[in-house]
Amino acid sequence: MLLLGAAGAVIAPLRSSWALDQLKIGAGRGTIDFSIGDSKLFRTTGSFNDWHGMVNVDDADVPKSRVDVKVNTRSIQMLDKQQTDMLKDVDFFNVDKFPEMTFHSKSIERVGEDKLKVTGDITLRGITRPMQLDVSVLDRKPDAPPGERCARFRGQGQIKRSEFGMTKFLDVVGDTVDISIRTDAWH
Repeated sequence: MLLLGAAGAVIAPLRSSWALDQLKIGAGRGTIDFSIGDSKLFRTTGSFNDWHGMVNVDDADVPKSRVDVKVNTRSIQMLDKQQTDMLKDVDFFNVDKFPEMTFHSKSIERVGEDKLKVTGDITLRGITRPMQLDVSVLDRKPDAPPGERCARFRGQGQIKRSEFGMTKFLDVVGDTVDISIRTDAWH
């Protein structure tokens, strides 16, 4: 699910003379989707419809860039209402007690021309764990005039739901949650 941190992709490629920029990301121009299930027979998908964040881009020194994302856990949406309600309940996201999930980057590393590794901490259900996202830059306009700078990117990552206390139905559904983020980042 989460998140999130894929926003670090807006830092690549570095072709601009300007050094520092702050870009917004959010549900209005992007998606955070997830899927769970260890087999092709049983795999379910969902998304979060309310999230936002900020990407501080340091083109002169990429590792100094930063990504912060907040997700409203109540905005979870599954294929049907019964699944959605179940994931909002205490055995899963427990949205009444933990209405927010966050991601804060710790490091951003260039691993290719348009590829980044964004490592950070995800906090879910009051538990913080490390998370890594593999990010691909699909479009970047760092040389646009101020106010028109933007980027488009895709991020992929995984978490283990058991590490966040979501252990119900592990034997049936599985533990690994695949996360996919697609979003624009804008000034």
